[in-house]
Amino acid sequence: MGKFENYIRSIVQKHPELITKLKKAASKQTSFQYIYQTITMTALTSFAFGFIVFMATKKFPLILLGGMGFVFFLIPIIYKFFLGYIDVQITKKGRELDGDLLFISEYFLVSLESGLPLGNAIQEFSKLNRPGAIFFKKIYTEFRTGKDLEASLMEGAKNCPSESLKVLLKRLKDSLSIGVDLKMVLINFIEESAEKKVIEIQGYSKKLNPLVMMYLLLGIVCPSLGVTFFMLGATFINLTPQGLKLILIVIFLTMFAFQYVAYSGFKFSKATL
Repeated sequence: MGKFENYIRSIVQKHPELITKLKKAASKQTSFQYIYQTITMTALTSFAFGFIVFMATKKFPLILLGGMGFVFFLIPIIYKFFLGYIDVQITKKGRELDGDLLFISEYFLVSLESGLPLGNAIQEFSKLNRPGAIFFKKIYTEFRTGKDLEASLMEGAKNCPSESLKVLLKRLKDSLSIGVDLKMVLINFIEESAEKKVIEIQGYSKKLNPLVMMYLLLGIVCPSLGVTFFMLGATFINLTPQGLKLILIVIFLTMFAFQYVAYSGFKFSKATL
């Protein structure tokens, strides 16, 4: 077990960026725990694929050998997938904050116009039940434990998964440092963000039609026609029931993988409102 732990620590040392990434994803895991989880999930997933291939092809030695070789080929890909899952979490968190960005900036603007200092505005905002409130609660905690507000905002910007919110935090920090009116900074930022949202929505509307057509063609029409023609063709060739079963399993697994990829593509390409 000690050698395994040392092996994990050697991998952790090769990925120092994991510390920042885990903070951006608001994960409670350490780098060691994340790498351990990655290796464990890789082993379990590879074993599951190997077991499925073995059960489906155990009566065909050559196909079994090729299938097992393919599973071994997949192991580094599976490892990279689980290792990179943290980036998916960061993207998800960033999109949640992007969707809350206008509300955040407008809330701070209204609070400042009512005479509330920025630190108190952050405190009140952190009590709300919103994605941005969870993030700003960490900034307020840093501020309450002794850091000045500028340093707390800078630390928040460093660990922020949203590039747009990072810009807002840096502008607020710079404005506090040089004494610029925060209300004007927020007004300008709201106008810029609103314009970006309009452009993003227009771009998504242009991109949506080709995505839908491609999905209909590759995700519905081609698989339906392909399975139909395959079943017709299979009646004219000498396919054993086991061989037919194996081919159908591969086809349906491929269709499932494509449906998942298509769903992910729609989800991550949509505009954040």
